[in-house]
Amino acid sequence: MADIRKTLDGDLGDRDKLMATLKAVSLADTPRGPVKFDHLNNAVGNIYVRRLGKDGAKHGLTLWNKTIKTYDNVSQFWTWPEGEFLAHPVYTRDYPPLTKC
Repeated sequence: MADIRKTLDGDLGDRDKLMATLKAVSLADTPRGPVKFDHLNNAVGNIYVRRLGKDGAKHGLTLWNKTIKTYDNVSQFWTWPEGEFLAHPVYTRDYPPLTKC
């Protein structure tokens, strides 16, 4: 956050400079792990698969979430090619069509 203040020098009046600075934010240590933004201004971060169990329990708890797999730098597209994903219509009430009922 201090870098943002230094970059802007306290001037929030220049909207383009403010937006460019915010888009460049990359946080290494958040409660959900590292977070940054892609060129479409969506968050990119780690996804954690967890298992609830008794081993590793702390702080007097009997059950504890244990991370069993981490997927690094997951974007809104995950494993899909961006162009292919964006070529589909926007997800709505009518798309994809309901075919199982």
